[in-house]
Amino acid sequence: MQTNVWPTMKWIDYQMKWNPSDYENIRTIRVPPEKVWLPDIVLFNNADGNYEVSFYSNVVIESNGEMLWVPPAIYKSSCIIDVEFFPFDEQTCAMIFGSWTLIKMK
Repeated sequence: MQTNVWPTMKWIDYQMKWNPSDYENIRTIRVPPEKVWLPDIVLFNNADGNYEVSFYSNVVIESNGEMLWVPPAIYKSSCIIDVEFFPFDEQTCAMIFGSWTLIKMK
């Protein structure tokens, strides 16, 4: 199954906090994704090992360290298809996302 997705990834990076009053009351900035740490979220049931990205959206950083990244991507995932009632069948396919390196929360 090929799917266009815009996963919304949010996290807090305490090293990215600042006091807006020290910087002309700037509360939000946008930076290229290659300039900051990004979570290593992958599609575990990826069918071909690749994903296509049409463009790399900026990461939105709030002064309290909140990070927001919504990278558009096209994934190919694998799932079991049941065609018993074809052509009136309905399919449900779960996309399983997770961190590639994080084992568990500490």
